[in-house]
Amino acid sequence: MIINLQATPYDTTKKGDVKRMRKEGKLPAILYGHKEKSRKIYVEKHEFAKVLDVLKKESVTINLKVKEKDYLCVIKVIQHNPITDELLHIDFQHIHKKEKIKATIPIHVFGEAPGVKEGGILDQNLHEIVVKCLPAHIPPRIDIDVSNLDLGHTIHLKDIDLPNVDFEISEETSIVSILIPRAVAAEVKPELKEGEEVAEEEKKEAEKKEEEGEKKGEEKEEAKGSKEKKSEQPAKKG
Repeated sequence: MIINLQATPYDTTKKGDVKRMRKEGKLPAILYGHKEKSRKIYVEKHEFAKVLDVLKKESVTINLKVKEKDYLCVIKVIQHNPITDELLHIDFQHIHKKEKIKATIPIHVFGEAPGVKEGGILDQNLHEIVVKCLPAHIPPRIDIDVSNLDLGHTIHLKDIDLPNVDFEISEETSIVSILIPRAVAAEVKPELKEGEEVAEEEKKEAEKKEEEGEKKGEEKEEAKGSKEKKSEQPAKKG
């Protein structure tokens, strides 16, 4: 999503100028990129607040208007006061349409997972992801449908179809899983155990038959050996 934002250049000449700007509702910022000289600018706080509202839901690209020129930008840094959370400063990076850039994309999980209905717990491991691509290919957000996610199953980055986009972390990284609580696992385990017991009984029965067969074979061999020995003994004289 591209948002238009008006910016104005400024120069600080006196101590306290920046503080006065903030009191007047102006937010200091800097514009840099493409080996151009960094420029001090400011944007109106109430206008940037609208951008922040969109940023909470999806990734955005800024069309920054400075005087008569437009700059395609991404927001690199947003500085807040650590105590009051007041906006202090913004860093805008000028980007080129044919140059790949890194962007942080929010992840949105939706749908009702069957595994949750069966007592599982939905565990979202990633809430945002850094990607690298051309500005035109930057997705506003990544939607993950969990409508078919069962107990013990996981959706990984490799399962996401995003053409022309590279992930900055391993594609084996899990995004969302359905965890099996102990109580649910205890209910599932007896069923598995019952099946295992049947298999074990069948195995024991087969082993028993095999032992009986071997025993009968040994008895036949012993009986045969006894007959042969008797036939070999010389007859007694009367």
